[in-house]
This record gives sequence, structure tokens and C-alpha cells, in this order.
Amino acid sequence: MDWLQFGAQWLHVLFGILWFGSSLATNFIFVPALMKLPLDRQREIAGLYGERAGRVLPIAAVAVITLGIIRGTILGPIKSLDTLGTQYGITWLVALIAALATYAFAKRVIEPSIARMNAIDASRAFLPGGAPSPDMVAALDAAKRNAMLELIGFLVIFTCMILMRFGL
Repeated sequence: MDWLQFGAQWLHVLFGILWFGSSLATNFIFVPALMKLPLDRQREIAGLYGERAGRVLPIAAVAVITLGIIRGTILGPIKSLDTLGTQYGITWLVALIAALATYAFAKRVIEPSIARMNAIDASRAFLPGGAPSPDMVAALDAAKRNAMLELIGFLVIFTCMILMRFGL
């Protein structure tokens, strides 16, 4: 057994689980549960979560991408540009592009949409009757939509990983 290849693959999968899993858990568990709390508690908890996620997830994403490059090239079958024309090479390249695009989307779209939502002052977040203000609804909808759109990138990456496991 090639222990270096094993270690690289193990870390690649582990960091991939962290990166993709955090998106799934956030979209389907954390945010729906958080929405049941009063706004001040939402902001407190989401702020703590976002602070921690903002430190951990970029490391996981860069590790996944870097290890994927190493795993496909130095420790894998892609030894020349010609190999990128094979089924495996095309699938690997699609996965790499999807991973880079997903990471860029998080940095350039999701993070700013969350910042815009959090920038709405608590006094402007709700109407006098207690309903969310139009600004808050729009900002929240944009943040949720963008987070769900990120899952498309992860589904492409995940599908490519399965295809590559079978040599495609």
C-alpha cells in the first residue's frame, strides 16, 4: 500500500466531508432551527457560528482543493496535459473547476449576502406589528437562496468524486 497516497486520500475525504457537510448541516438543520429564535438570539448564535465557520471552512476548502490536485496529479493518473483528454481527466478537471467555483461563490456571494443581512439594524429588521421588514425579508431570502445555490456546486463535485472512483 502507498501510505502517502492513502494519507492524501484520507485527508482529502475528511476535509471534503467537513466542507460539504457543513453546508448541508447549515442549510437543512442549523438555519431552520435558528429561524425559530428571536432575532437577537439568532444574531448572537449565528454570529458565533459564522465566526468559527469563517476560520475553519476556508482551511477545509483549500485543503480539499490542494489535496485533490495532488491526488489527481503527483499521486494520481494525471501526468501530462494529454491525460486531461481522457474520461478520468475530464471528470477530474470538472471537479476541480466546480470546487474552485464553489469556493469563489462562497467568498464573493454568500459571505457578502450574510454581511448585508447582518448590517440591517435590529430597529429596522421588524415592522411595528412584529413582522419582518421588507429589507430583512429580502436580505434573508437572498442569503438562504445563495446558500442553497452553493449546494449545486457540491453536488457536481460529489458526483465527480464518485465517477472518478469508478475510473470515469
